Amino acid sequence: MGKLTKPVPPVRRLLVVCAHPYDATFALGGVIGAFTGAGTTVRILCLTHGRRADPSPRRRVDRARDLGRAARHLGAEEMTLLDHAPGTLGRTAVDALADEVLAVADGVDALLTVDATGSGAHPDHVRAMRAAYRAAGKHGSVLYAWSLRATDPGSGRQVLVVDADRDRQRAAIACHTGLPADDPLRNRWLRHQDRAERLIVLGGERILHPAAHAMLPARRPNTAPAASPVPPG
Repeated sequence: MGKLTKPVPPVRRLLVVCAHPYDATFALGGVIGAFTGAGTTVRILCLTHGRRADPSPRRRVDRARDLGRAARHLGAEEMTLLDHAPGTLGRTAVDALADEVLAVADGVDALLTVDATGSGAHPDHVRAMRAAYRAAGKHGSVLYAWSLRATDPGSGRQVLVVDADRDRQRAAIACHTGLPADDPLRNRWLRHQDRAERLIVLGGERILHPAAHAMLPARRPNTAPAASPVPPG
């Protein structure tokens, strides 16, 4: 990857919270690779094994293996894959999911998830985002949401434009051996090759602006007031 002109925020330790294994690579892979390339220690937490229900235990094992390999290509230190059934996250209490997020959030400075604040968002993405938001509030960490949507200027939310590491992302995408080469999801994301990505700051006790890691202030205790609720997705 060439010299970054729009660096990622100076995060020491980042927890990525995603609903489906493909979210970590097709959606978030370019940003994750940019964070690890900048020296951030990254953990990935995936809540389900796929986009749709699959009764075959073998397929679930294969997806876990593929995501583990993809995570290594992205430079992630650790990958945790939970066994919630695809399409059921909306029926799981947000606090229960947030507790699962917090169980692997020790020592992190920020969380990253998929933006699901727009209409038509997948219910699993909405629930994963809300769980990440709840966990970030309890933990006192910043929450970033990766988004392809143009953000409403009147929303009051800060948007950071950062460079993506497409080389790491493509290598990670290639690890999903169970996804056919002509799958619409694969083709859609392989067409998305813009250098820049957008991160919406959904909440947190402080906003981390792109800067040198050495300028990052020491993490404060979790004494910040709770942030306002995330708008309905």
